[in-house]
Amino acid sequence: MNTQSPPVNTPTAGFTAPFARVVIDYVQAQGVDATPVCQALRLTPAQLADEHLRVPSARLAQALSVATRLCNDPQAPLRIASFVRPAHLGSLGYAVMSSASGGDGLALFERLQSLLCTEIRGHHQVVGATIETRQELLGPVPRSTDFWVFFVASRLGFARWVSGRALVPVRLDLPCPPPADPAPLQRFVEAPLRFDAPECREVMPVDWLAWANPNADPAVHALMSSQAGQRLNAQRQEPGEAVAQLRQQVALSLREEGQVPSLETLAQRLAHPGAAPGAAPSARQLQRRLAELGQNFKTLVEDVRREEALRHLEHTALPLAEVARLAGYADTSTFHRAVRRWTGLTPLAVREQARQRMGAQGSSQTTG
Repeated sequence: MNTQSPPVNTPTAGFTAPFARVVIDYVQAQGVDATPVCQALRLTPAQLADEHLRVPSARLAQALSVATRLCNDPQAPLRIASFVRPAHLGSLGYAVMSSASGGDGLALFERLQSLLCTEIRGHHQVVGATIETRQELLGPVPRSTDFWVFFVASRLGFARWVSGRALVPVRLDLPCPPPADPAPLQRFVEAPLRFDAPECREVMPVDWLAWANPNADPAVHALMSSQAGQRLNAQRQEPGEAVAQLRQQVALSLREEGQVPSLETLAQRLAHPGAAPGAAPSARQLQRRLAELGQNFKTLVEDVRREEALRHLEHTALPLAEVARLAGYADTSTFHRAVRRWTGLTPLAVREQARQRMGAQGSSQTTG
């Protein structure tokens, strides 16, 4: 493989680099030069083993599209998903793999999931005879079909591999257009699929929590859980990671409270339950880390508000007053001025442009 270095930078949010490496592993297994995939990820092959580096979901989506073209296989994202193994998830993957039960593994993953990705957070809730997992977007995650097919298939495939069971969900909702040929994904999932959904939602039978893990190993689980916890604590001390976590907390506060708390309050929310006293960054430390990256809290909040507002305008039918509230604006007039400042358009015009764009994409897929 050609190891010429692609353009390199250090994004602070996204998937851990070893997870993105699965795309390279698959392409190489097909006997194809994976250099264009590295270029799409903007990481060298050596950097793809560095768990400190991040790959934004937009770049991962681009890499999946490049892999699809290189392999001349429209089902490549689905096939790549089947390659995901614990090594691609690091200590978190091995800790989940060695859990005593499905429920233990799910609880551990929920607590440590930011080790894998800081742009998407899964929220799990038992509802009657099902577990519902809602994937909350904490960054500019694309509505790419390649990306979301890979995302949901890798999660389901990994659960099947760990459990040794042919697990079948109740339903999957994907926030993207359907693939040109959805039949292979349908056969893989074996459950109803809903495309162009407002958000990614996975509904599974509640008895998944109770299965005994055939790979359970208490010693390995204790070691890997400890390493994963230590990695999470160390991760939060890194300037870029601390800022990424801060962005997540701002987005969550906007959605749940409709406003942004003080930096001091947000700093306390970054504390990990198992962290040593004082491990959570103080407001002053967060200000310093923002400054190290050429940012400040005011501009960070503005960026998150913009991402939240445009996401709702482009991908939901929520009333403008509700979109304004979710973006942290107390009145619609201030919200209108903010959207015009960001885009040069009114909120309704932004929504109409997105509708026309999605209609054109659907027409293109039908024609293809």
